[in-house]
Amino acid sequence: MPTSHHSRSPRSPRSPRSKVPPRSPSAGASRSRGRFRTDRLLSPLRPACGSARDRGAAFVEMAAVTILVAAIMVAVYQLELSRTFNNGVRQMVCLVEGPGCGEQTWVDADRPEEPEEYEWGGGNSNALENESLAMHGAEQRGWTDTEWGCLKNLWSAISHWDHTLVNPTTGEHGISGFNPARHGSMPSGFPDSPSVQIDWGLDHIAQEHGTPCVAWAYWEDTRTY
Repeated sequence: MPTSHHSRSPRSPRSPRSKVPPRSPSAGASRSRGRFRTDRLLSPLRPACGSARDRGAAFVEMAAVTILVAAIMVAVYQLELSRTFNNGVRQMVCLVEGPGCGEQTWVDADRPEEPEEYEWGGGNSNALENESLAMHGAEQRGWTDTEWGCLKNLWSAISHWDHTLVNPTTGEHGISGFNPARHGSMPSGFPDSPSVQIDWGLDHIAQEHGTPCVAWAYWEDTRTY
């Protein structure tokens, strides 16, 4: 009895293919969603980085402009233009302060020599102290209130209480307005002493006019007393 053999199919000469599981249609969509999420997380950082770069560029530009302006200013100062401008200012100051300065600066220019006498004194008097001294002398003579007001008006008009006064127009000297052409020889120490000037003036008013108000009225009419 013939032996039964199981039939076998002949082998294919090709090597069998490895079985790869089919790609799930949802895998690509999952990766796309992952990239989308990443982009959303990084998106707030991108404008910040760009803004920082813009600020840095603006700072560099501002620094460059500042340096350029400084260089231009230095160059202009060193040019002849600045020298011409300075000379113009110097000449204007010379016209105001004194004679033409020429090539000198206005602070170096020669000024006229100080006159021996000033029209309204040298500015070295102390008006408040002089007025207080005169008030004390007037009180001793009983010249208070109205009489003191007349005396104050008189000597304020004559000298502004400046004991250095020498008025070349009227010839008056000192607080009380001593005039050599009218009053004779000047008392000793008169030019430098406010007290001598005040004492002379009080004595002169008492002898010539009696009271300060009479002397003041006389001065208003004649500009002398």
